[in-house]
Amino acid sequence: MELSNKPFIHLFRTRNQYYFYDVNTCSIIRINETMYDILKNNEYFLELEQLKKLYENGFLQAKEDIIIEHPASSGIESYLDEGMQQLILQLTQNCNLRCKYCVYSGSYKNRVHTNKRMTFEIAKEAIDYYYLHSRSADVVRIGLYGGEPLLEFDLIKKITEYCEKIFAGKELRINMTTNATLLNEKIVDFLQKHNFDLMVSLDGPESVQNKGRVFADNSHGTFDVIIQKIEMIQKLYPQYLDKVSFNAVIDEQNDFACSSNFFTYDFLKDAVVTATGVSDRDSVQEVSLRETFYINYNYELFKSFIAYAGELDKKYISKLIVSHKGLLISSIHDRVTKPYRRKGICHPNGPCIAGYNRLFVTVEGKFYPCERVSETNEVYCIGDVKSGIETEKVLRLLNTGKLTETECKNCWALNLCSICAADFGENNDLSVSKKLQKCSNAKREVEEHLVEYCTLREYGFNFEN
Repeated sequence: MELSNKPFIHLFRTRNQYYFYDVNTCSIIRINETMYDILKNNEYFLELEQLKKLYENGFLQAKEDIIIEHPASSGIESYLDEGMQQLILQLTQNCNLRCKYCVYSGSYKNRVHTNKRMTFEIAKEAIDYYYLHSRSADVVRIGLYGGEPLLEFDLIKKITEYCEKIFAGKELRINMTTNATLLNEKIVDFLQKHNFDLMVSLDGPESVQNKGRVFADNSHGTFDVIIQKIEMIQKLYPQYLDKVSFNAVIDEQNDFACSSNFFTYDFLKDAVVTATGVSDRDSVQEVSLRETFYINYNYELFKSFIAYAGELDKKYISKLIVSHKGLLISSIHDRVTKPYRRKGICHPNGPCIAGYNRLFVTVEGKFYPCERVSETNEVYCIGDVKSGIETEKVLRLLNTGKLTETECKNCWALNLCSICAADFGENNDLSVSKKLQKCSNAKREVEEHLVEYCTLREYGFNFEN
């Protein structure tokens, strides 16, 4: 007997094994080569015992009709009323550097450096709003952002004092992203006393750092200054280095191996290092990728897979690659191991709950979903310190699947999708055409992650641990 309706699945394979991703159950099923070829040729005969057994267990079912709506929509007021996770304050739009790839650099459509700075009154109103809307949170998180936030050190001190006062009794985590060039003994003493989590922007060795991160006068790079500041911390408060992490912006025009090797040296060998690529979001010019960068990146990724499979000492894993394992856990493992059935209300997984996960407050007191969205596109402005969050605007950003409802209903990668609303803003609105342009890349990325995830499992990597 042949199945009357085509199963809603996506076939893929690793080097050694064959699989299909069952869309209705968000499950990965390993099959043999014979069944792979049968399914690839759209032949669905239940006389084949393995196929029949899978069908009887709820797999290989036809596409179920769904309603595209984010499941958090019905409880949005509750999320925003008492469960807000993090507040991020834009203390200034000014900076003492002019990094070539910074979103304020003039190379992007969304913003530029200005002399605007946040007053304590606006900061206080934002903190008070967060206090009232994070009542159910055991941990409160305050992020200090710029421009360069250390240009406003007096404001940082006032904010810290106020937060420690009103959040007394809760765990308070204050974090700050800085280029580190303005650090001095007085500032470091304050940061360590108040237990700041400090993220320092450092891209790599001198040749890499000084190519992208230069002082505002464009006369010289920043590498030597930053290294001196880190050595100062190491000398004065060596224990505080545990609270200092590093973020490297990886310019695809540079040599990935050069930056990767740098973070294995001296005081950096035990540090936490995250890596982000140069953003192409709202970029005036296309962000290009050098072939050598691609080769070296994938070589380091390959090494990490060998290490996770137990065939290479983990000390050889590049710090700039470590986060990829976490990506596979959050984007694939956590989803395929949870009970799931595609029916009723469904929505692509990309959008977060604007204002709940991160509430970004500009120097002027406007609310945005995070620091990554365009501040010049009104669709992302979800309120302000005076009027609070506009729920309808949050729902619009949450339910971006409705923009491409037909395509989303028919997409095999719906439950694994990672497309963010920040990626397709245009002309004070969300662009359907820009969203659809992202779809093919998103599906290709999902398939790559499925292959990587299954390959690691084949070689014994235990994602449960």
